[in-house]
Amino acid sequence: MKTKAVLLDKDGTLMEFDAFWRTASYGALEDLLRGLGGDLSAVGELLSALGVGNGATDITGALCCGTYKDMGQALYGVLKERGGNWMLEEITRRTEEAYHRHISDGIIRPDCAGAVETLRKLKTRGIKLAVVTTDQAAATQQCLQALGMTELFDAVYTDDGHYPAKPDPYCALDFCRREGLQAEEAVMVGDTLTDMRFARNAGIRAIGIAKTERNREILSAWTDAVVRDISHLLEVLP
Repeated sequence: MKTKAVLLDKDGTLMEFDAFWRTASYGALEDLLRGLGGDLSAVGELLSALGVGNGATDITGALCCGTYKDMGQALYGVLKERGGNWMLEEITRRTEEAYHRHISDGIIRPDCAGAVETLRKLKTRGIKLAVVTTDQAAATQQCLQALGMTELFDAVYTDDGHYPAKPDPYCALDFCRREGLQAEEAVMVGDTLTDMRFARNAGIRAIGIAKTERNREILSAWTDAVVRDISHLLEVLP
């Protein structure tokens, strides 16, 4: 069936993940530890708990595919092992606040050369475009504007409390309803299993973004195709 809508994840799909989130994480986690009166040498352990290490970010880790609640849970485990007696809810709240204070530390750059050009080509074919991200609205708007992509999207779904977060299928189903499309006419493009589960739950097709063989193997069982970046989308879209 012809593709009439493409939904895209933001981080790791439209925007380079590590340049933004790994960079922001260093300042945010130091900030978190200072606020808790903790040892700043624990930053490495906290990063590891979020799935950051060995020169790469694990696409199954909390930083890459989780919400702030998931991140708080991961960090809480490390802090508790180090003798902390804080409540999980407090760690989650402090984690989100620390990231908000350091979100501007992140470096915003497209995930690949030709990203904007590819999106424009999709638009000229009459394909509707949407962003579906677990990031918050203000940060998402800032990133899309810096990337020069703001005007290319027909809808932007963020984790602002109004919509259920991925992998809940609500955002995909809502976009299809608004545009008068069948689920079979839509495709989700993303770089994590959360994105793939989101697509499967909504009954739409999925295309994975993977730059390593490991990530390709992880995503391939869930997708109709896996490409290195969105510049290859036109090669695999029906």
